[in-house]
Amino acid sequence: MSQEIKSHKSGLTMALFPNALGFGFAIMKDALTVEIAQTVAIKPRPISNAKVMKKIREKIAYYEPDTIVIEDYQKSRKSKRISKLLKELTQFCKERNINFYTYSRKDIRFVFSNFNAHTKYEIAKAISENIDSMKDRLVEKRKCYEGEAYVTGSFDAVSLGITHFYMTD
Repeated sequence: MSQEIKSHKSGLTMALFPNALGFGFAIMKDALTVEIAQTVAIKPRPISNAKVMKKIREKIAYYEPDTIVIEDYQKSRKSKRISKLLKELTQFCKERNINFYTYSRKDIRFVFSNFNAHTKYEIAKAISENIDSMKDRLVEKRKCYEGEAYVTGSFDAVSLGITHFYMTD
């Protein structure tokens, strides 16, 4: 039984995208095949990297991805907490000999410029138009005074995964 599970899970890429709520993640087979895309909110508040890393380790152990894709913390304009989390995640992958790749927001925007998508909303819209499992998740474009929608983390993770497949093919 465990051999069937392992063979089923081989070839998977996990894209992780930490945010203020927790993190978004996507399990992908290729650029257009998203098996799972979710946002994980960390509760109770206040959020800490220890809580986030615990959840991330659980997801990695469950899905057993061959490759992990994260945002490049050295080229990120994230908060100090998220930058430290990305650095810790990079170290985690190195210690466990997990294949990992890092990409900047600039890389993501470069890839999606091919779809004439430049903003986060335009990128999410391009994803929802091309990936069946993401069609029903797109929310309306937010107003300047509104916070990000909960589901945005999953679109961020998928955009990171698509960037990985585009840049490595």
